Formats: sequence, structure tokens, C-alpha cells
Amino acid sequence: MPHLHLLIASGTARKRLMDSTVSDLAKAGYGDLRRQDGGDWHSLMTDNMGAGLFDERGVIIVDDAAKLGPFPNGLAPLISPPPPDSPNVIILMCDTETSALIPKAYIGRCTVSKAAELSPWSKERDSMITESAKRNGVSVRRDAITLLKELYEDSGEMASEAEKLSLFCGMSGRGEITVSDVQSLCMSDGSRSTLKLLDGICRGSRTDVLRALDTLSRSSELLPLLSALHNRIRIAFYMAAFPNEGGAFVRALGVKDYATKMAGTAARIYGKDNLMNFVTGLIKINYNEKSGLGASWRDLSLLAINLLSNAR
Repeated sequence: MPHLHLLIASGTARKRLMDSTVSDLAKAGYGDLRRQDGGDWHSLMTDNMGAGLFDERGVIIVDDAAKLGPFPNGLAPLISPPPPDSPNVIILMCDTETSALIPKAYIGRCTVSKAAELSPWSKERDSMITESAKRNGVSVRRDAITLLKELYEDSGEMASEAEKLSLFCGMSGRGEITVSDVQSLCMSDGSRSTLKLLDGICRGSRTDVLRALDTLSRSSELLPLLSALHNRIRIAFYMAAFPNEGGAFVRALGVKDYATKMAGTAARIYGKDNLMNFVTGLIKINYNEKSGLGASWRDLSLLAINLLSNAR
């Protein structure tokens, strides 16, 4: 009789969890891997009740278990105990909780695995990046880790990009992953220019800001950039205006580590009055653009230059 193993995950975490589970089962002697798409509970359970005399114990993967519908009460006696006592294991891939699939009365006889939900700021995500780099014989700078976490909320995507960066640096004969590597390999041209503008303003770098504005004005829309600037610089204003409560604003708004670090730099070099004037100017340009009053890239450039001229 088969054992039922439910995997609850979505996105790239789904594949990671499945690969890990299949690997563990293979080590336990379940080497015959099959997939099933469609069908019904009755055929799924009865067709996999046992292995032949010379057959390996098997794993049967059902990619979309929800299509099977609710588990029938009459098939409950066919659920085998977990490995190593079962001849076959049926892996049921689920996007959400299992209550609609397996009744509470029988879920205790199944194995249920859930993908770990990691906070965007968790130390586990840091470890995923550093371990990937270590496996490939390279290290990774702290600011590169922070930027990777900023770019990828999905931990699976982040881990995949970290692996790509590690392999690239290793094959290039370089021993360290830098922010420049993340920007060049993980971001589009528009995203790189936007980040260069945001970081340039926060650091007071006139060259980076003017170059980024020139590039963006020829290939991007104004309103999304205004929103990105507002989101970054308002945090800097809060940190400058309320130095003892800046952390509370960061937590309340869910700001990530990289943006927080850059906003802190801007708060130090500009002060609250200059930052308030810049944020107010952004709001005015945004209003004029949406109202058809003729806001332009020139207005944004002049506003940025005025802020930069007041950097300490």
C-alpha cells in the first residue's frame, strides 16, 4: 500500500522542497521515480499498492494534487505507514493547506512538509547567499548580500542568482562577489540606472546622478521613477527628522536593509530641511505630471542638483 506525502509550497520553493524530498527518499531506497498527471484517487492508490519482486520501491509525483478532489473515505485503509514500511510513496504537490484534499481524520496518517517561510531580512537568507559563495570557492561582500536580498523577495530566486554570481566569479578567477557584480548580472539596464540614481542621490554623487538621469530620460517613464525616489528619500527624511525613532518608521514601512542603509547615509549628509524640500519637490512634479501641467525631466534634474549642492 502507498504512503501519502503532501508537499505544501509555491513558486521556486516548490521545486526546492520537491527535490529535497525526492533526494531523501532515494537515499532510503526509493529509486523508481514516476510522475502522474490527472487520474483519480482510486486508480492512484490501487495502481501503486506494491512493488514487484524485483522492482525498486517507487516515488510517484502528482504535480497538481488539487485536481484529484477530496480523498474518498473508502480508500483510507490503503494509506500505508511512512517509509521504510511502505512499498511506494505518493508525493502530492499542493499550493495551499491540505484540508480540502485530505480530511482531518486521515491527515495524521500522512506526511506533510511545508516550505520554510523566510522573512526578507532573516539571517537564513544571508546564509543561503554565503553558503552558495563558499561552495564555489568565493566570498561575498556585505553590501552585495544586502542588495541581493533587496532585489529578490523569493528566497528561491535569490538563491539561484547567488549561485549564478558565485559560478561567474569563480570562473573569472576572482575571489569576491561585489555590488557591481550584482548590478551587472542580476539587473536590467533600466533597473541599474534607477539604482544608480537612488544610490547616487543618497551618497551625494553628482556624477552618478547626472549620468543616470540622462540615461533614464531617454528610455524610462517619469512617474515610476518619482515613486521610487519618494519611497527612498522619505525614509531618509524620517531618519533625519526623528533620529531616535527612525527604526520605528523603517519597521512600520517594511523597508529593507539596503534601502535603510542608503537612506541613513542621505539623512547624515543632507539633514531634514533639505530632504523635506526634495520630497516636497517630488510631490509637486508628480502632481504636475498627472495633471498635465507640464512636469519634465528638467524639473527633476534641477531638483536633484539643488539637493546635491547642499550635501555636507
